[in-house]
Amino acid sequence: MARKRVIVDGSEWEIPESNLDPILLSIQTAMETGSVVKLELLDGADRPVTVYLNGRTAVTVVVDLGLDPRPSEMS
Repeated sequence: MARKRVIVDGSEWEIPESNLDPILLSIQTAMETGSVVKLELLDGADRPVTVYLNGRTAVTVVVDLGLDPRPSEMS
């Protein structure tokens, strides 16, 4: 199964599958309204972390749901 991740201004975290929909909604809300949201994510060592996303100051937020094969992957 492909990793689902969020990249905020160059910093990357993994999205736990169990929280996928609420996290996506929170990110969308923050970016549309310029609000601050609390995201329960995983760091590079798969440890739970809390990330606060400020939709007013974030320059870029990338959500990678790992849906397509990558150049190094086979479908």
